[in-house]
Amino acid sequence: MSDLDKYLENIGISTDEEETRSRSQETSDEETFAAAVERMPMTTAKLEGTPRERAESFLVNLLVNFDPSYAVEIDRADDQEILVDVYGGDPGKVIGRDGRTLQALEYITNTVLNKGEGGNVRVTIDVGGYKRRRDDRLRDVSEKVAMRVRETGQPFVFKPMSSAERRVIHMQFADDPELVSESEGEGRDRRVVVKLRK
Repeated sequence: MSDLDKYLENIGISTDEEETRSRSQETSDEETFAAAVERMPMTTAKLEGTPRERAESFLVNLLVNFDPSYAVEIDRADDQEILVDVYGGDPGKVIGRDGRTLQALEYITNTVLNKGEGGNVRVTIDVGGYKRRRDDRLRDVSEKVAMRVRETGQPFVFKPMSSAERRVIHMQFADDPELVSESEGEGRDRRVVVKLRK
């Protein structure tokens, strides 16, 4: 089993056809996405061009296998980061439960794009503004948490969340003179703790 297979399995997306067939209806979008990944010759395909062109080519080809009604637009690209928006089709299918399918899509894209030649560009994918709305909600919650910690003096522990979600919260407290945020725990149990600076 490859690292990619292990990752997909850990976030609930099977690449095993028999296991995929036996899953319940609620994960069918994730299964459909996994099937699209399997149909695409990622390991043998040679992507040409700039990182921006390679990211766009890879995502267009992958999403065509998933559902041809999706469109890809590069929002911004530089030497270190490429921001991609996916439009059309059913956004929920690409986002998946709790954003897991979108997380897998982003992971696969980064893995393929940075394969060989010492690539080190980060691709961030959003679908129908899902991540922007999620980040805005996290910032709002962070402001309320900050008020609570200042008032009570007690640390606040967030529920476990993805590294992207933790990053949003850490950025909120990066320049705060009174509060600090830290990540604690391992794997899926990793969470952010906000507390008073000592």
